[in-house]
Amino acid sequence: MRRGTYRNMGGKNHMTTGFAVAIDGPGGVGKSTIARMVAERLGITYIDTGAMYRAVALYCTEKGVPLKDATAVEKLLGDINIGLRNENGLQRVYINDRDVTDDIRTQEMSAGASYVAAHPAVREKLVKLQQQLAATGRVIMDGRDIASQVLPWAQVKIYLDADIDIRTKRRLLDLEAKGLPADFATVRKETIDRDERDKNRPISPLVRTPDAVCIDSSYLTPDEITNTIISLIPQA
Repeated sequence: MRRGTYRNMGGKNHMTTGFAVAIDGPGGVGKSTIARMVAERLGITYIDTGAMYRAVALYCTEKGVPLKDATAVEKLLGDINIGLRNENGLQRVYINDRDVTDDIRTQEMSAGASYVAAHPAVREKLVKLQQQLAATGRVIMDGRDIASQVLPWAQVKIYLDADIDIRTKRRLLDLEAKGLPADFATVRKETIDRDERDKNRPISPLVRTPDAVCIDSSYLTPDEITNTIISLIPQA
């Protein structure tokens, strides 16, 4: 695996001794599942960036702050300390040392993450944290702007996609497994709405970078996708 890669940010060269795989794509394509599987197979660190935005959305919601109010959300950022910890082989998400892993996995927080992710101050705080986590070591990171903004120096870039109806069914299964009520039409509309927000936001929109390999996960098993990604990693 190549090391000692330079990344250019703001006209300055920054040295990273790490190796990174970047996975981008809309919701419901299986990014987190696949990233975890690749991380386990290769013995590298998985960083769930989406969980960070969900955590911000949860904290703001608990404090009664409207998620679309950029000024109000920004005022709370100094009070938010987000941590990712690997416990018993699973990644747990913490806000100010409180485990919120289960609390952020709702359709409401999924939509909320999309709103707060559009605010410049939120992105600045979390992107800096994500880059620090990936600065050294070997990581795989998934999100919506990883290859384009967070880790443009990543050695392997993947754009994961899937049919909207299949993505909706996956979301329904996830919600049902957690005992959360949901129906197909509502989840499908919420998924489409989030796609539009993520792809059309002025800051760090969801895009497929020219050097990213596109994988349609609609009719592939997690193992098949994982094997495909690993085959693209030098010396994996």
